[in-house]
Amino acid sequence: MPRPRALLLDFAGVILESVERPGWRTRAAELLHRHLADAGHHQPVERLETSLGAGLAALHDWRNAAGRRREPVELTHREIWEDFIASDLPAPARARLAAGGARLLGEVTLLRREYRTRPGIPELLRAAAGAGVRVGVVSNAHAGLVHRALLRDHGLADGVGVEIYSDEVGIRKPHPGMLHLAAGALGVPIGECWFVGDTLDRDVVAGRRAGVGAVLVTRAERTDHPPYPVVERPDVVVDTPEGLLPLLAASVSGSGPASVPDGPTDPSG
Repeated sequence: MPRPRALLLDFAGVILESVERPGWRTRAAELLHRHLADAGHHQPVERLETSLGAGLAALHDWRNAAGRRREPVELTHREIWEDFIASDLPAPARARLAAGGARLLGEVTLLRREYRTRPGIPELLRAAAGAGVRVGVVSNAHAGLVHRALLRDHGLADGVGVEIYSDEVGIRKPHPGMLHLAAGALGVPIGECWFVGDTLDRDVVAGRRAGVGAVLVTRAERTDHPPYPVVERPDVVVDTPEGLLPLLAASVSGSGPASVPDGPTDPSG
């Protein structure tokens, strides 16, 4: 693999990992109930919980389908509320929730999931800074503002030079433009970037289409279970970001990535 001048990192599954909070759906429905009641719209919590579950299930399917497109565009916050989460609610309630936009989506996200830093990420950011390797975040997100806040809260924001989130730029991986935007913002040719993701259908495909110097995968919940067969394979798969440290050290020292297999690693192997 070529020596990188920049590392482009996915967010969830690479920088942070998360677990679903017990009882989150009821608490999220209660949040929506209060948000609607403040504007004089009254919907039972049980009705909102049903709508939320149905909408998120449909949104999950949409994301998988979008991953098959060559240049998928991102949904707007209004579309997520009006066409997915609140599509079966009365028009005034739909409009009220849609007006909450990214902020309200972010509140639901934080009620749903608890985040923690993946092993090796602080060390990787320090190693990259010490070697003069720039770092960017490239992530599909329906509320990028939450990701920005999480990076700050976990003490990682200072190690990142640019953050590219799909809801802010209007396209989503595997669209190669996501990676080109990050590389351009960092002032590094795309072929001199390593891209680290955790999914085959979105991250690995995006990296290959963009022409990055290397595509690496940190194994996470979705790595071994793509929604459909994917031809593209990463150059390297590691179990956690800790496994990236010796690869980066060998590359920047000029000794070569001796521990990297000769061919692409199959994450399902």
